[in-house]
Amino acid sequence: MRSRFLILCFLCNLLAGCATTTFPPVDVYTISLLSNYSNDRVEIADHSNVILKVSPVRGARPFTSTAFLYKDTQHGLNHYAYSRWSDVPVKILQTYFQVALEKSAQFRAVVPTGSVSNADYLLESTLLDFSHHINDDGSSDGVIRVRFYVINNATKTVLATTELVSKVPASLKNAQGAAVALNIAASNVARDLVFWVIAGVGKI
Repeated sequence: MRSRFLILCFLCNLLAGCATTTFPPVDVYTISLLSNYSNDRVEIADHSNVILKVSPVRGARPFTSTAFLYKDTQHGLNHYAYSRWSDVPVKILQTYFQVALEKSAQFRAVVPTGSVSNADYLLESTLLDFSHHINDDGSSDGVIRVRFYVINNATKTVLATTELVSKVPASLKNAQGAAVALNIAASNVARDLVFWVIAGVGKI
C-alpha cells in the first residue's frame, strides 16, 4: 500500500513538473519582396500583349511544410525547433515570383493558375532546395535552387528551361541569420528569373 502511495506521489510531482515547463516562443519568418529589380541586363522586347500564367511551385515534401530546414555536412535535413515560415515555401515563392514578374511591367498581365484568362505562356517550377546549409568550416549559407519551365499554352510544349541557384552567406549560424540570407537568395533568384523569362519570351 505504501509503495502505491509513493508511486502516486511520484507521478503527481512528475506531472506538476511537466505542467510548469516553459518553452521558448516560436519565431516566424517570411520572404519579403525587395524593390531592387532593373532591366539593364537584357534588351527588352515588346511583350505588352503577352499574358503569362504562373503555375503553383512544386516541391518535395520537406518544402511543403512550414518547417525551417537546415542541412548539415552529412547532408542530413533537419529543422529548427522554435522557428518556422509564415507559410509553406512553395506558396511563399509562387507569390514572390509572380509579383516580381508583375513589377517588371513587361507583360500585358501576369496571372495565377486559378485565373480564367487565356494565357499565352505558362511558367512552371520545381523547388529543389530552400534551406540553411551548415558548412564544415563553421560558416553557413542560405540556399535556394529552382528549376523553371516556360510552356506554350496553346501547344503545351516546353519552350525553354533553366535552373537558377542562389547561395548567400549567413551572418549568423542560426535561423535568424538564415532567414536574412534566404531573403537575399530569393531576391537574386527572382531577379534572374525576370531577366530569363523576358529574354526567353522575346526569342520565341
